[in-house]
Amino acid sequence: MDDIGNEVLDDIGDYMSSPVLSVDSESTVQETILYMQANEIGSVLVQKLGDFVGLVTESDLTRKVLGKGLNAETTIVGTIMTSPVLSMDRYLPVEEANSFMHKNRIRHLAVTEEDKIVGMLSMRDLVSYYSRDFRMQE
Repeated sequence: MDDIGNEVLDDIGDYMSSPVLSVDSESTVQETILYMQANEIGSVLVQKLGDFVGLVTESDLTRKVLGKGLNAETTIVGTIMTSPVLSMDRYLPVEEANSFMHKNRIRHLAVTEEDKIVGMLSMRDLVSYYSRDFRMQE
């Protein structure tokens, strides 16, 4: 944790979801949706040959698949994923992640440690952080 003045800032890693969940880039959209439902997640990383090459979110599925009338059973997730994967180091303050996500207009952020993705931070995680902070001020 970092000390700024009298304020202690929490690290991104304190609020990320871990372990990292992913699907292969050759998976169908239907397989990806079922995987996300089973794990109750709103986004999933996409791997190709062991490397994270993209991210698929509920918004991607809505806009890029349903919105374009694509067939979820035959569309390959690698063709609709968002790439590259944006990330930040787990030891940076949550406030920095919030600013970065707002500036880049993203709702999911990969979290790294020594340049390896170790978790995900979502808007839901930020809401949890800020609501905790709000409750402490009451």
